[in-house]
Amino acid sequence: MSVSFWFNEKPKIVIAHSSFDIKSLVDAWDEPTECVWVKNKTDLVPALADADILVTMTLWEPRYLALAPQLKLLQTMTSGVEQYDTEAFRERGVHLASARGVNANAVAEHAVALMFSHARRLWEARDDQRQSFWRKPARTRDERRHEVAGTHVVIVGFGAIGARLATVCLALGQTVTVVRKNVTAGTEFAVTTVADDQLPEAAGNADYLILACPATPETRGLIDSSILRRMKPTACLINVARGSVVVESDLIAALQQGQVGMAALDTFEQEPLPETSPLWSMPNVLITPHAAGDTVAYESRVAAILHENVGRLEEGKPLINQIV
Repeated sequence: MSVSFWFNEKPKIVIAHSSFDIKSLVDAWDEPTECVWVKNKTDLVPALADADILVTMTLWEPRYLALAPQLKLLQTMTSGVEQYDTEAFRERGVHLASARGVNANAVAEHAVALMFSHARRLWEARDDQRQSFWRKPARTRDERRHEVAGTHVVIVGFGAIGARLATVCLALGQTVTVVRKNVTAGTEFAVTTVADDQLPEAAGNADYLILACPATPETRGLIDSSILRRMKPTACLINVARGSVVVESDLIAALQQGQVGMAALDTFEQEPLPETSPLWSMPNVLITPHAAGDTVAYESRVAAILHENVGRLEEGKPLINQIV
């Protein structure tokens, strides 16, 4: 590494997370660094004074930018960067890079797991197990288990997660339609691609409507009553995107009225989901606690992006997942 590039002989990297151990991975680099790991905001604040690089997820506060005069790069551990004031970073000349793509496999697999849970009624089996209840064979068609092969999946968003989802769904024998902003972009997948304004029609044909899009002003409230009314009464809505993409009150009403068969939700408008939310007790709702991106590979993938970006920063090259 170039000695003159940093304020000290080697870059000081501050890892700010309560449990993710990225420090041990940084310490194993061939290049010399000073790396400290802080697990709370109390310890983070004094560490900012001479930090060259900050790696964080949920411990960030906007005021911290002013407390880090030497900061050259904030490397997030998340794909979303909506909590950061990008203009403030730009004014300070501090780079901001995301960890987009590090959990694409995990989120896609989580969505597929939710889909299988719906089809094979695994949520029902777990509830029965807790009560030591041996359920008799279904007497009606509505109570019978389904197969995902031959069903129609509509994926909203076609980044790394959407692309991985499409690969898996096609391998399972499903028909896949992708709703994306850039319909002219090429794809190697045997999918149907439609523009954002065709979402209502696509949703109406879906057996599974899977949300894998980023949180942006354009996607806020994207799934509302007008979309939910178009869905099949047997369809399942799966949200592994952000809670802001769905108008929660509209979804609750649609589920209560039977406009939508089921919802499998990993994200919510307010997190943690309030105990008073009707979603907790609805029989046609499956809830996971914003866990889709959780994977044992998370730290190593973030560390790999960080390692590459430190080198690119020194060389004046564009960063991986550069936002600012």
